[in-house]
Amino acid sequence: MRKVVLLFFLMAGISYADIKWLSLEDGFSRAQKEKKIVLIYIYSPKCHYCKKMEATTFKSPQVQEIVNKYFIPVKVRKCSEDGAFVKEEYGYLGTPTFHFVKPDGTKIKSLFGAWSKEEFLKILRYFYAGAYKQKSMNEFFTEEK
Repeated sequence: MRKVVLLFFLMAGISYADIKWLSLEDGFSRAQKEKKIVLIYIYSPKCHYCKKMEATTFKSPQVQEIVNKYFIPVKVRKCSEDGAFVKEEYGYLGTPTFHFVKPDGTKIKSLFGAWSKEEFLKILRYFYAGAYKQKSMNEFFTEEK
C-alpha cells in the first residue's frame, strides 16, 4: 500500500510539473476570470530555438512553477489560425516569440528569442512583480545586477 501511495504522489508531482499550456481562446477566458497576465508563446515545430527552450528552460521546475502560478500560459503554433490572429494582433518577427498581454487583450510587451532558465526567470519576474508598470525592462535588469 505504501508503494501505491508513493507512486501516486510521484505521478501527481510529474503531472503538475509541466507548464499548463492553454489554447488562445481558453487562455483569455481564464485570464479574464483570474486577472492574470497572458503569456503567449509563439512556436514552430521545426524551430531549433523553440526545441531548445522546450528541452531546457521550460523543463526547469522553477520556470514551470512561476509560469503556472503567475501567468496564463498560451502556446500558439506560428502557422495556425490562432498564429495568424496573434501575428495580426500583436506581431512577431519569428520563433520563439513571447507576448505578455493583459487579460483584456492589451499587449504589454513582446520578446523575441530563446532564453536560458536564469534569463527567463528574470523576464518573468519583471512582469509578475509588476515592475513593467514603473520602469523599462532595461532599467529593471540594470538594477537587478
